[in-house]
Amino acid sequence: MSRESRVAVITGASSGIGRELAYELARRGDRLVLGARRMDKLQEVTQMCLKLGGRALAVQTDVSVQAQVDALVTTALDNFGQLDLMVNNAGRGLFSRVQETTSQQMRSIFDVNFFGVFYGCLAAIPVMLAQKQGHIMNVASVVGKRGTPYHGAYSATKFAVIGLTESMRVELKPHNIHVTAICPALTETEFFETSERGSAAKRSFAKLRRMMPAADVARKMADIVGKDKPQIVFTFGGKLLAAMATLLPRATDAMMARYFVDISQQIEQDSRTPATQPVQSK
Repeated sequence: MSRESRVAVITGASSGIGRELAYELARRGDRLVLGARRMDKLQEVTQMCLKLGGRALAVQTDVSVQAQVDALVTTALDNFGQLDLMVNNAGRGLFSRVQETTSQQMRSIFDVNFFGVFYGCLAAIPVMLAQKQGHIMNVASVVGKRGTPYHGAYSATKFAVIGLTESMRVELKPHNIHVTAICPALTETEFFETSERGSAAKRSFAKLRRMMPAADVARKMADIVGKDKPQIVFTFGGKLLAAMATLLPRATDAMMARYFVDISQQIEQDSRTPATQPVQSK
């Protein structure tokens, strides 16, 4: 993969990890096509990318709509003639116990977190097969390796993303296409602010470990572009949780039970305070 000719498409680029990755790749001189629903925020990111030395185009994109994801990749081909990196990053949270989750909520979060990734892969793979090279990064989560209380729906989508990514990695390796699962742990993004009861979750998570800046996640992602890296699990705590889930499932359940009690208390505390205006999700 020629360093001078790299072209990247990033979904969910208006904030968080997607935005910071766009900035990092722009600093490295890459050409970018950025997708997100919030066009005003996306334009701000695009302008900053230009200032940082990259070339960038903004395309309003709802990843739950396959035609819009296809158009995002087509924009990269029409303007830059190739696609070297596809980052399926867009996602949303849902903070709810499983028995409180409606079927519509479950379908909605799968539409974004799983099918949005799936559509991005479907759009990118034919292009990369024709090029005989490329790299696809699917942003999952450490809770895609171990489910946590109040994140049953979200964890389910991320487990699905990891399973999809692992299958693709083997299928595409003979074609010189790398596929990487990105598994962040606690990261400073809008995730909590855009999730119902998110403030309670954030306070409870904060007791476990300091959150990782999104820019740190982005730098590690940028460093592995073009490299055969099956997955990245960030932070020692994230790696420990993933290992414990496999080797010591009962001990992990006990640890999660303590978290469940704490977060339930946080929610009860929030219920006694006046409600605040919800923040709109991306």
